[in-house]
Amino acid sequence: MTSPFAAPLVLQAQFSERVWGGRRLAPEAPSPVGEAWVVYEGNVVAGGPHAGRTLGGLSGAHPAEVLGSRAREERFPLLIKLLDCAEWLSVQVHPDDGQARELAGEGQLGKTEAWHILEAEPGAELIAGVRPGTGTDELRAAILEGRVMDHARRQPVSAGDTVLMPAGTLHALGPGLFLYEVQQTSDLTYRVYDWDRPPSAGRALHLRESALVTTNAQAAVEHSGPPRAGEAQELTRCDYFILERLAGGEAVEGDTRGESFHAVTVISGEARLRWEGGEVTLGALDSVVVPAALGTYRLEGDFTALRSRLP
Repeated sequence: MTSPFAAPLVLQAQFSERVWGGRRLAPEAPSPVGEAWVVYEGNVVAGGPHAGRTLGGLSGAHPAEVLGSRAREERFPLLIKLLDCAEWLSVQVHPDDGQARELAGEGQLGKTEAWHILEAEPGAELIAGVRPGTGTDELRAAILEGRVMDHARRQPVSAGDTVLMPAGTLHALGPGLFLYEVQQTSDLTYRVYDWDRPPSAGRALHLRESALVTTNAQAAVEHSGPPRAGEAQELTRCDYFILERLAGGEAVEGDTRGESFHAVTVISGEARLRWEGGEVTLGALDSVVVPAALGTYRLEGDFTALRSRLP
């Protein structure tokens, strides 16, 4: 009997307007769109036997088949976004799992995330941690007194760079960046500074919480050359995910082995995803989840893609 998860799950992205957003993701939208949530538990499956169901609903009902043996719980564990930054995002920090439960309640998760820069205008930069030598007490006082920018560490970035951002690390994305973000399934954010923009609904500062969870760590910007044709190049890993860059030109082989789903987002070109029993064509910025139960597959064509999976 054929498994109901013997085919990839093609997902419908969800777009969100943001005060700092640009025009790359939805040029025809009436207001700037900052985020596309391309793989997360609320995404709806676009076709096939599971059309109309959400990724989270399928994960909860069929955890072994969708998530795989490495999953720690039945909730879909990752949230993958595309971000188009025309202005500075707020300076913010995320709690770890224990802090999330303590500050926001049982069932809440922390947020460790990683960024992969797809496009960067000349001079583009981001904030990734604090300046070396900043003490913990000094940082806490600066947050509470509204002086966090005295200690924020700005770093230049270029297309192809990757930044792993552990929970507790001060961070912000700057203008002129278009990027891929993979993170724990959590939207728990503490806003430290918002560039003196007028206060508005949903954009309050969280100075007390930020002072409790922000560490004096610095996050490194990793520079990696382009992968060879047919290669799966590891960009970063942590306790929550592995992020890889895939280069077409030659076939890229994949195998879930029943251990983890593979979330694939094409970032340029066009890819044909083939498996025993079918194929689907993915254009630029399309995303698909290969269920853990599917097993072997291959990606063919002239493309570059990013793949996230469980460690």
